[in-house]
Amino acid sequence: MEAQRTIQRLIDHITFGHGIHLFLQVLLLEFASVFLTFQFSNSLLLQISNPNFFIGVYAATSVIFLGILFLFTAKMRKRTFSPPLQQVRRLAISILGYIAASGVVITFGYLLLILATTGRTGIGRLDYVFSVMLTTLFAALLAVGYHARVVDKQPDRETITGTVTAWQDSLAWVNEDDRSHAKQDAYDEFTNRMNDLSELLSNAKTVHGRQLRRDFEAWRDDFETHSELSKETIIKGQGENKNERLEQEHQKLESIQRRLRIIAGEQK
Repeated sequence: MEAQRTIQRLIDHITFGHGIHLFLQVLLLEFASVFLTFQFSNSLLLQISNPNFFIGVYAATSVIFLGILFLFTAKMRKRTFSPPLQQVRRLAISILGYIAASGVVITFGYLLLILATTGRTGIGRLDYVFSVMLTTLFAALLAVGYHARVVDKQPDRETITGTVTAWQDSLAWVNEDDRSHAKQDAYDEFTNRMNDLSELLSNAKTVHGRQLRRDFEAWRDDFETHSELSKETIIKGQGENKNERLEQEHQKLESIQRRLRIIAGEQK
């Protein structure tokens, strides 16, 4: 079970929780296009009379495609509810995953296809640079195509940030004067914002996102069983004489808040 979860966490770096089938669909469409276009690419390579110039052009174009890949993978990870995916090093893993998948397409669709159909016995610098350009191109197309499939299924960044921030702010109801109308109104606002957050987290699809949703719902269920005084203690924390159960729930709340701040971009 743990091995399966580890694999799923790795897959989340390229699917962002939306399933490998969509990713493979886009990848297979790219692979099919290889067989329709690479024969023309091979002809272009054979006719090039100034390879050094085109090596520079292909290298510069590869950088542009890499920038597009970076942009779209960064946008997708920001729409997830996975705190680890917000880390820059995890973004690098996502980018490498797309490049690796594209590299498989290029290796089998370009190098092997052209060598097999033309009888060429060697590969020059131009071939390698052109292969790199095609790899970054297909990786960018893969990210753009996958992004188009999944982005509309997730709340936008403004909704995520706004909902998380509103709930965090609503915790201040404990600071209102006791038995005042302002405190009751503030508590009602906290309840509403908690409902909003619960609805928001229902969109979580990654392994870490679903875990956050389960932790929040479990904490919420326990929280609502307590008296108003105990609820305040859970949110504020305790002094020296600690009730073990309330302290545990306070620590769970802090863990949830920390992960939510990461998702909202307030903490790294």
